[in-house]
Amino acid sequence: MSKTKRARRCLRRFQRSLLVGLVALFLCIEWGPLSDERARRGIASGNPFVKEIALTFDDGPRDRGMPELLAALKSLDVPGTFFLVGKFAERYGSITQSIDAAGHEIENHSYTHPKLYTLWVEKIMREAERCNEVMANLAIRSPRFLRPPGGGFNLKIFYALRRMDMRMGLWSVNTADYTGRSAELITADVLKSTRPGSIILMHSGVPATVEALPAIVTALRERGYRFVTLQDLWNNGAI
Repeated sequence: MSKTKRARRCLRRFQRSLLVGLVALFLCIEWGPLSDERARRGIASGNPFVKEIALTFDDGPRDRGMPELLAALKSLDVPGTFFLVGKFAERYGSITQSIDAAGHEIENHSYTHPKLYTLWVEKIMREAERCNEVMANLAIRSPRFLRPPGGGFNLKIFYALRRMDMRMGLWSVNTADYTGRSAELITADVLKSTRPGSIILMHSGVPATVEALPAIVTALRERGYRFVTLQDLWNNGAI
């Protein structure tokens, strides 16, 4: 390789490194410490000194299993927080409205369920905005929380959330119910891992989850826990 080609390659590497550095500097100046931004823009658990927990359900609404899930929550007198995928909420509009009519909280799980951290800020915002538009068309209040599919996030997502004045809604207990686990295993893991302020991740349309709910709710109530929505945890938590 000639000296000229090596010099050009080195120059291009330097330019790329400089660009990355400038972007990082801009974000630091714009946001301040990342830890502070996370505290203002997201929640993964509530107040660790208050026995309140939230049951959250991802990936709905589904064409199967939703009536059973809603019936179980009603019989147990438990509020749920549903992170809905916009395209499914649009396709199954009547189911989406039944979730809202039952008094549950509806939040944003993007419109097409992509890996948001791989997208540019404008596309991240469009995914969230399209989901919000579906809710508006169904006469449902605009979601306040966004849960990135898979839970993966980065600075771009935080910046998009800030521009939309939304919050990130993560979790502290993952039931992994979507993997085909039995109701007994789901119950055992939840009872083992739940702490004051826990946000429990479950999924819509999973029969084992519906089967596990009575045992989970009964046992946690016996321990003195109260079930609330994600917004309740945000309002009363130490964040």
